[in-house]
Amino acid sequence: MIEKSTLNFLSELKQNNNRTWFNDHKDDYKAALANFTDLVAILLHNIAGFDKRLVGVLPKECLFRIYRDVRFSKDKSPYKTWFSASMNGGGKNTLFPGYYIHLEPGNTYLGGGIWHPPKDILDNIREYIIAHHPELEKIVLGKTFKKHFGEMGGEQLKTAPKGYPKDHPQIRWLRYKDFLAGCSKNKLDITSDKIIPDFSSDYKAMFSFMQFLRQAIL
Repeated sequence: MIEKSTLNFLSELKQNNNRTWFNDHKDDYKAALANFTDLVAILLHNIAGFDKRLVGVLPKECLFRIYRDVRFSKDKSPYKTWFSASMNGGGKNTLFPGYYIHLEPGNTYLGGGIWHPPKDILDNIREYIIAHHPELEKIVLGKTFKKHFGEMGGEQLKTAPKGYPKDHPQIRWLRYKDFLAGCSKNKLDITSDKIIPDFSSDYKAMFSFMQFLRQAIL
């Protein structure tokens, strides 16, 4: 599904991350981007089959730009060396939980959930967890979730969040600052058509997790 030429372009960009090289290979970039966009379109179609919030979402609403924001970074490399997309019903820049894909030679992975929510949203999620923790535990400790993702991911506090006791019954979940499901695809042949059912199966496995988070922030 992903052409070898797309992976070659990203690998070469990593070795030549400068504007001169990129401009000289603009046609290669456009072809690689089109290839990735086609993949996102297929995944959107498949996800919409079980998650109606994705019906009508277009690939262009999901793709992240390849150009890096270097204003506050010590690394002044102008380009990302990967393609990525966040697929959700509100566009890639919304806080609504979304499905994510990161395509990079040697570092390809899928994900889903909500990353770095602002304080009010995070507070809502924590309060929802307290009230509905059996539902969360049924999802993230269940066989399907563990098979596909291992355990819930995301940055965690070392201690209890402000306003909650250290011995709170749900402290295990309240320490999370992000709420993510994800898995590496580095062992998979990304150029094979088999990635479509494989990726789609992972996204379907995180659907109940996504629904839980949506309910938490409504």
